[in-house]
Amino acid sequence: MSSAFLSLPQLFGYAAFACGLITFTRKRDLNFRLWLTVQNIFYCIHFALLGNPAASAGMVLSAARNLISLRTKSIWAAALLLILNLGVACLTVRLWWHLLPLLGIAVATVAMFRLNGMKLRIGMLIATLLWIANNILSGSIGGTAMECSIALVNGFTIAKMWLAGRPASPALQGNAQRCALKDSNWGNEQTDAS
Repeated sequence: MSSAFLSLPQLFGYAAFACGLITFTRKRDLNFRLWLTVQNIFYCIHFALLGNPAASAGMVLSAARNLISLRTKSIWAAALLLILNLGVACLTVRLWWHLLPLLGIAVATVAMFRLNGMKLRIGMLIATLLWIANNILSGSIGGTAMECSIALVNGFTIAKMWLAGRPASPALQGNAQRCALKDSNWGNEQTDAS
């Protein structure tokens, strides 16, 4: 496991980090999935070089999932990917914590195929938390920074989406109605006075 700050494995982690920040600022689902695929490719190489085959193989599966989810939301496609994820786990898990990224991939797979908008991003936030634990245990500097940053950026995007879709509070609605009434009465009073 290489943890030197500027080692080749860490450089790929930093590239994944940059792509991850771009990914989770995307509001359109298409751009979100495409940038996530690029991030997965860098992440795959990063974990292969760090000696975590479960995370590396899982990233190949994740990249495929992102692209497939652009074409279909079929529950059968999601089920097939979850079965493949289980197969990857059986073939690559060497330590108990190697399961963490694969659990994150399973959560993200369900989110990609069954959820949209804010719910999609909440599912991805749960997956991110699992990846944070994996990255710390793997010695991934860029990956840990990326997942922590993604959690913050994604959380901020979720909050913005929630606020944008939230109805105004009854107190604010009442004030708006009173202001509208005053405005409409003001115009009538001006007419009466002339």
